[in-house]
Amino acid sequence: MYLGIVKIRIFYFLSLFVFIFSQWSYGQSDFKKKLNKANELFANENFEESLEIYLELSKLRDSTKNHDIDYKIGVCYLNTNINKSKAIPYLLKFKNKNPGHTLVTFLLGRAYQFSGNFDEAIKYFEEYLSKVKADDAIKADEVKLHIQHCTNAKEMTKYPVDVYFFNLGNEINSPYPEYYPFVDEKENFMLFNSKRPKTEYEQKNPNGQFQNGIFLSKVEEGRFTQPRFVGEPLCPSESGNEIIGMNAKGDIVLIMSNDKGKYKLYKSHIDRNGKFSKLEPLPEKINESGDVIAACINNEGNEIYFASDRKGGFGGTDLYVCRKLPNGKWAEVQNLGSEINTPFDEDFPNLSPDGKTLYFSSKGYSSIGGYDIFKATWNEEKKRFMGVKNLGYPINTVYDDMNFRVSYNGKYGYVASFRGDTKGDFDIYRITFNDVEDDYTVIIGYIQSKDNSPIEFKDVIVSVYNSITNELVGTYLPNPVLGRFIMILPPGKYNLECEVPGFKTYKKYIEILDKSSYQKEINTTLVLEK
Repeated sequence: MYLGIVKIRIFYFLSLFVFIFSQWSYGQSDFKKKLNKANELFANENFEESLEIYLELSKLRDSTKNHDIDYKIGVCYLNTNINKSKAIPYLLKFKNKNPGHTLVTFLLGRAYQFSGNFDEAIKYFEEYLSKVKADDAIKADEVKLHIQHCTNAKEMTKYPVDVYFFNLGNEINSPYPEYYPFVDEKENFMLFNSKRPKTEYEQKNPNGQFQNGIFLSKVEEGRFTQPRFVGEPLCPSESGNEIIGMNAKGDIVLIMSNDKGKYKLYKSHIDRNGKFSKLEPLPEKINESGDVIAACINNEGNEIYFASDRKGGFGGTDLYVCRKLPNGKWAEVQNLGSEINTPFDEDFPNLSPDGKTLYFSSKGYSSIGGYDIFKATWNEEKKRFMGVKNLGYPINTVYDDMNFRVSYNGKYGYVASFRGDTKGDFDIYRITFNDVEDDYTVIIGYIQSKDNSPIEFKDVIVSVYNSITNELVGTYLPNPVLGRFIMILPPGKYNLECEVPGFKTYKKYIEILDKSSYQKEINTTLVLEK
């Protein structure tokens, strides 16, 4: 089950439409074959491939007939991550020719919502509310929630938080969906899900996607390396298992598996050599009731927070916790209460490395569209998480934003998102929180001459420039007796220049690494030549 992309409802029933065919320039039978193929793909939720055929047919048909294809083109765009706003002209065309069609009005609201035109989205949502009936597919309460999301978005987008998104690039991302990134607190490695092919012979599912695989990328010299498919025991090639949780230390992972139509969670331990242990089911108290679709576990392995649609919650999917007792048995499951859960869906819990912050996704609170990412802090006096806050825009968007991981110092976070520079679908990004201090590296430098000739250190100037922007970062003067200088720099790429009368200008490239390649101190020597 691919939870990272929550589909728009199809609103397509075979009994609703009767296709009327006319003569086409290349033959009616050819048109029928293509249309039947597109309808078959559409019924299997293969929206990308069916969209290609519908678009081809829309150019060939008489514009005054068979305009139901416009409707399905709009539905296809809304169910892909190409550009959902492209649905608008097709849905408008269909609506103009079918003014009594109620569902298209709702879909137009969603399309305008995805485009960021919130006023227009609200207009169509309100029009739908004026026509909605008790037995319609989309209920009034759901539409009112979308209106609230649009209202929230109008305000929140006025005050963006100070963050920077970095696409992890071709080393990690592909033209296929990448989602649910899990990075350990020191950023040594990342595990994530991807619907890319695992072999050149792998066949697509009927919905046009490859079966999910779990991939591992290690960090070397501050960069994520080419990922590899982990295979057994976490994810046998045909299983479709997904990683849905990991503790901050990165030695326990949680896996979701489809067990005869019911989703259950398992855990695996990672040893010092990076080997995964055999999957063990989580306690029955967690798996026994309802679908369990996401979870996290603390570093000690004795607290599991999870999302479930079991009975007795506040509505939709709620967050729960299960704790291990001193005798080794697991206590009864506890709902996290109204401080966290709402009448809507809560999902994807993640603990900060210190265990004092719970990150999760919710469709309630001040969401600006679908799932937004929120955080709550641990109240030591009341022994529970409280004070829910939205992480803000642009971390949260009109799309579904889920599964946020944070580094040990809170400077960086990891999410899967659909943005302007994606490689084709959901990509994995590293977020930099600009208002959080960097981990700086101290560079201790010494200056000497190649031929051991004397240097007047009082005349030496060391300049450092940002190698990307060429902006001056700082100038440094060495100790006039020892020729020793000290620089403190954040992670980045720099060009160092040392100017000394009587010597050639010395130039050196310096890269300050972060993640697990971070170094607190670096020693370097500048050897000058005449």
